[in-house]
Amino acid sequence: MPSASRLSSDTRLYIWAGFCTSLIGVGLSRFAYSALIPAMIHQQWFLAGSVAYLGAANLAGYLLGASCARLAAAKLGNRSALRLAMLVAAISFFACWQPASFWWFFPWRILSGLSGGFLIVLAAPTILPSVPVAKRGFAMGLIFSGVGTGIIISGTLVPILLAHDLGWAWIGLGGICVVLMMSSWFLLPADTSAHKTAPDTASTPYKVPQKPVKTRKLPHMTVWVVGLVYALVAISLVPHMVFLVDYTSRILALGDGFGSMCWTIFGIGALCGPVTLGKLGDRFGFRVTLTGMLLVDMVMTVIPARGENPVLLLVSAFVVGATVPGVVSLILGWIHELIDDADDRHQAWSFTTTLFSIGQAAFAYIFAWVFSQGPTQAHQIYILAGFAAAAAMILTFCFPAIQRRMSPLPGQDIKTAVE
Repeated sequence: MPSASRLSSDTRLYIWAGFCTSLIGVGLSRFAYSALIPAMIHQQWFLAGSVAYLGAANLAGYLLGASCARLAAAKLGNRSALRLAMLVAAISFFACWQPASFWWFFPWRILSGLSGGFLIVLAAPTILPSVPVAKRGFAMGLIFSGVGTGIIISGTLVPILLAHDLGWAWIGLGGICVVLMMSSWFLLPADTSAHKTAPDTASTPYKVPQKPVKTRKLPHMTVWVVGLVYALVAISLVPHMVFLVDYTSRILALGDGFGSMCWTIFGIGALCGPVTLGKLGDRFGFRVTLTGMLLVDMVMTVIPARGENPVLLLVSAFVVGATVPGVVSLILGWIHELIDDADDRHQAWSFTTTLFSIGQAAFAYIFAWVFSQGPTQAHQIYILAGFAAAAAMILTFCFPAIQRRMSPLPGQDIKTAVE
């Protein structure tokens, strides 16, 4: 791509490393599992209900990972935490290559989700400081296009592996993770926060050293609004991410072939969305681009509930697929627009990702219950998704007016001694 040629060779390598992290952490660890579900049920590894709970375990792990990522990075450093997360994700595939009890699979699916939370929260903030400001939206798009690549892999390679053996499908996915991990292991940027040398106190032996004091800032209320927008977007995406294939093939009676086609188109959208939306964010601003995207999404998310037109369903799959990783680029870019301090940006990104994870995990369970009640109720989850997208769009559009009326949280600056 022409724009990529303006980036330095080191920056392009960093972006490749980031692409690998999103491909491993979400593209494979989350979405490839969806392609394995029918075979796991058909070959009687688990009952359908157990498979669904294992899928939800990944989302719960993602929430845990997003919440704990900054703590792990503070202890290990960003690069070490990212390496550990990639390693855990790869091991989680190899650990599931043979039939075993539910309680063997469950913690591994939790760990796969936890690693995904680490990789999404830590990778982009680690890499973006090395990218020119004018190209950060484009770079974020390249990084998060790994999600769409993983979906496409799950729709093409996994069926080939399953034709040989379900166990080999798990091993094959683990092998892909290992290759990606090895190709990016030494390309991740080194941590920039070096420890400062302690002052020489030999000349002042009688001076009592003071405990260093740091300031822990609670998120400004505007960051809460950004987080709420992100959570509402998560809710609007759940029906397409989790139920689209089953809904189109079984509820709308369009057949398994059409359901698979929808999933592939969804993946193509997820591959194209981050780069396209990131470049638009660079040009028009990330909040403005997000507003326009949500305006389109509040229509696209409702389409499956409004009819059985195959063309419209495929368009809906493509557009919402583009939103799944594309919104990650836009929210992170929006945070960069709002916050100058790097540490505060990292804190805000971790906080908003946690809210996204909560909305995603909670409504995955709620929508699963509604979906199981029958075809009429199954239609309703897409209508509810449209309302969530509309609410997110209104909040994003009105954000400047909301921001002018807001003040920092009471007690925003809390001083704590470093033990």
